[in-house]
Amino acid sequence: MTANLWAGMCDPGGLRRVLDRVAPDVLAVQELQHEMAEVIASRFPHHALAPHHQTLGTGIAAMRPATFSRLPMTYRSGWVARLDPATWPGLEGPVEVIDVHLANPLDWPWWRTAVIRRRQLASLETHLDAAACARVVVGDFNSSPVWPAYRRLRTRLGDAAVATGTAVRTWRFQARTPPLLRIDHALIHGVRPLRTHTVEVPGADHLALVVDLEA
Repeated sequence: MTANLWAGMCDPGGLRRVLDRVAPDVLAVQELQHEMAEVIASRFPHHALAPHHQTLGTGIAAMRPATFSRLPMTYRSGWVARLDPATWPGLEGPVEVIDVHLANPLDWPWWRTAVIRRRQLASLETHLDAAACARVVVGDFNSSPVWPAYRRLRTRLGDAAVATGTAVRTWRFQARTPPLLRIDHALIHGVRPLRTHTVEVPGADHLALVVDLEA
């Protein structure tokens, strides 16, 4: 499950209820603040959380042991959780779950943001090229399928929502308005998507994306 928590606008009680209902094995979050980090830490025994008082907080959590590491990226680093078959029954080999949050292309000045996004993508691609293993890259890409960043990543990764025929919009202008754009994705390599669906997170401007995978 991946969810943008809207920098403190998300309702802590609502997040608790969503996590209890969905019960994800792995959770990736963006725009994580301290109160939300406490909720996540109380429900996941294994986690790497870096809350921030603005929109820079990110984190990843797992129900079983995982090896967590930072993915250095300009402006806002990502996270990598490496799942090992020894502690994750059913896996044929190691699987990396990578949490990313690309810079918003509308942030002013646009030319500087464009440079940041290119550097973020380059860092992600360098990591993807470093070693061959099954991967799931999730998060807020701030890129709909027509944007260059999404198209660039799709040259090397599949889209779980497209593969399962359940690609729906995930971002809305306000917490109570209908979704306008699909900018939260689960891009995959070496795993088979079984189903995807979105979940309302009270107070958030993004719908959470939930992906069931077979590896």
